[in-house]
Amino acid sequence: MIDKAIKLPVFVILLCVSTFSHAEPEQDSYAEQFISKSGNALANITTGWLEVPKNIYITTRETNIIYGFIGGTGMGIFHLAGRIATGVFNLITAPIPSDPIVNPHYIWNDFGTKTTYAVQFYLEEPSTETAPQ
Repeated sequence: MIDKAIKLPVFVILLCVSTFSHAEPEQDSYAEQFISKSGNALANITTGWLEVPKNIYITTRETNIIYGFIGGTGMGIFHLAGRIATGVFNLITAPIPSDPIVNPHYIWNDFGTKTTYAVQFYLEEPSTETAPQ
């Protein structure tokens, strides 16, 4: 009788502990995801113009000042349009929870990193291999 009185509570405690230890991390609520996606969209729409100086800086760092200004301005205008377009798209689709399309998510996150877009917008998977030298 005492044996059963000890085994049952120990079994229940072990069952509870094992259930809680395997619980998945808590996800953001729908409202938090909606607000986050809307905020990201508005930030990308309003700060998209910063892509021009960002790309001038990156291209100048990789090449020289002349090509950096000319090529960086062109790439900056391209990414300006891309960041604003993805911002508008994210704002329209804010009720649908998803990850942001543009990376880095905000332009100020990593100013020295080239802007990329989510994999679903590539025709082919981008390769991670480097070109032969």
